[in-house]
Amino acid sequence: MTEHTTVTRAVHAAGNVASYLFLCIVAISAFEVLMRYAIGQPTVWVHELSIAFAATCFVIGGPYVQATRSHITISYAYDKMPPGLQVWARLLCSLLTLAFLVFLTYATTLQGWQALQYGETTGTALNWPIPAYLKTLFAVCAAIMTAQTAMHVIEDARRIARRMVADPGR
Repeated sequence: MTEHTTVTRAVHAAGNVASYLFLCIVAISAFEVLMRYAIGQPTVWVHELSIAFAATCFVIGGPYVQATRSHITISYAYDKMPPGLQVWARLLCSLLTLAFLVFLTYATTLQGWQALQYGETTGTALNWPIPAYLKTLFAVCAAIMTAQTAMHVIEDARRIARRMVADPGR
């Protein structure tokens, strides 16, 4: 983690809380198995709720790993670069990520807003508003990741500036 900002702390808290949703998925899935096979009365809500819980965890996971820069990377070429080139490659990656996230935030915000306006639901027997909730959560998390990445770009640029001041020949 590069900085312990309020946003980073909030993201970590949300990620830690969301991780317990996986335990809830296991519990309600076990309940479903019991109801279906032992009692003969399957539920209609477990599948939808477990999908919503898992999707929530995955979406919140984006800002969580972005905060620590611990996302999955294939770093073979990066590891072979000299340190002076690595800082530039890191800045380039941060800039490309920022560009992608700006577009992602825009697109998810449009979809989330539309889902909220029309009250988008699952269309099943329960007809829960899970799509509207998840699309809105995705837009919020994409916006958080955009802000985090903007901070990473600033950090990377500062790192390059410090290197250039410390050793102008590089």
